[in-house]
Amino acid sequence: MKIIQITDLHLGCDKNYSTFEVNTYQSARMIVNHIAESHKDLDALVISGDISDDATKESYSNLLDITDKIDTDIYLMPGNHDSIKEIKECASSNKVNSELYFTHGNWIYFMFNTKKDGSPNGFLKQNEIEIFRDMLSKNKDKYFMVFLHHHPVEIGSPTMDKMIIENANILLDLIQQNELIRGVSWGHIHNVFETDLNNAKLFSTPSTCYQSKPKSKTFIIDTGETPGYRVIYFSSNGNLETQIIRVS
Repeated sequence: MKIIQITDLHLGCDKNYSTFEVNTYQSARMIVNHIAESHKDLDALVISGDISDDATKESYSNLLDITDKIDTDIYLMPGNHDSIKEIKECASSNKVNSELYFTHGNWIYFMFNTKKDGSPNGFLKQNEIEIFRDMLSKNKDKYFMVFLHHHPVEIGSPTMDKMIIENANILLDLIQQNELIRGVSWGHIHNVFETDLNNAKLFSTPSTCYQSKPKSKTFIIDTGETPGYRVIYFSSNGNLETQIIRVS
């Protein structure tokens, strides 16, 4: 199984929309075109939130335009900038969906909605946690990969760490207790962070538009780093390998 994760597209209703001197539509199109051309064997594309920057219907139409060349299933999950209503409408396409999880072989891929209404912070929903716990208990023969928008562990950046998943300890405790959870990946922070917990690899994926300097005291744009995406390979024995690919 080969999954590519992209995140933090920050699309606007206008294809000419720019933020931090980056045209987000053109930058996302560049990334997705690179994926379409370089990864013909792709099994799924996961888009982990902040798809839109203005939560407009047009911004999600722009997403469908950008991903038109992707010939595989696309999974959407919300970030703090997104409209859940518009994501659900966007996910009515044949190849686009916003399901909570999907299964392939002996892997279960679970995509939490960490959006907290009225706040840039992340928050795990009790009902989703219960579903996840139930799946862990009933699928002892499968491995688990978790996708989130917000980060569940501190990344050493005071500004971004204020927007961490507020109740991330629930997920971290489950990772400590269950060796079948093998990976956790998120967006939101616009840079790359990697660590380990129990049997799981924890990591972030860079944005398709502007990047931020890791471990900076305030949010600083990293003009020396280019947009990118993460490729994740899943083996039937529970191992996963991953790499970041930057595009300029």
